[in-house]
Amino acid sequence: MRTALIAGNGLLPLEIAKRLSAESTEGILILAIRDDPEILKPYAEKLIAFKTPLISRALREVKNWRAEQLIMAGGIVKSSLYLLPFGLIFDKLSRRVLRESLHDDHSLLGSVVKIFEEEGVKVIPYWQILPEFIASKGQLNSRSPTQDEMQDINYGCEILKITLPCSFGQSIVIAGRAVVAIEAMEGTDRMIKRAGELVKCGVLVKMMRADQDLRYDLPTVGARTLENMHNSGLTCLAVEAGRTLILEPEKFFNLSEKYNIAIWGI
Repeated sequence: MRTALIAGNGLLPLEIAKRLSAESTEGILILAIRDDPEILKPYAEKLIAFKTPLISRALREVKNWRAEQLIMAGGIVKSSLYLLPFGLIFDKLSRRVLRESLHDDHSLLGSVVKIFEEEGVKVIPYWQILPEFIASKGQLNSRSPTQDEMQDINYGCEILKITLPCSFGQSIVIAGRAVVAIEAMEGTDRMIKRAGELVKCGVLVKMMRADQDLRYDLPTVGARTLENMHNSGLTCLAVEAGRTLILEPEKFFNLSEKYNIAIWGI
């Protein structure tokens, strides 16, 4: 089956490209919307770099490739939507998506998925490519959360149940049952750094909205998450079991032991 990958920033698209390249008999088309598209070149039969999301061109390239399925993974800097008028940086189809959708990730990505599937290209969930990266439930490394950390986890979950349906707050930092920082457009890493500037302690809780389409925007954590947590003084990470990808698991868990950060599957 011919496959195309729309690759945003981060490690996840690279991991997916490696796996697809190893398993595909026909090669894969990679449409890279990231700062370092060349890093994906060894895994692509054809690599096309985009500076901005251009849906019309992406659809044309995917159909020319005769791709039957599409994977979308990685981050795209959302703040770029506000840098220039839509007419200067986006094509006609992209502008239609922006006009007709709310500007939250759930709505934007859902509209893009709809366009491709209307053209006969099936969008598949990337967790199916990396099933061993899915977080499980309960204690995930050698240290379980303390009683205080568990109380902060539970409090964070209650807050996220309220914010996530509003399409923000995929991650939150809690310290002493108080909200230190909550993720918005800046992303998890910058939110963690901001929390460290405020209190230098606490737990990070990461979840996704209950109705989120599992084909895209599944939360991910990795070594960089733990590095940022350590630098910011955070001592515990809680992620949603079955709905979170742990990138580079061996490196991730080794770092969690080194930094004595408890990892918990909600």
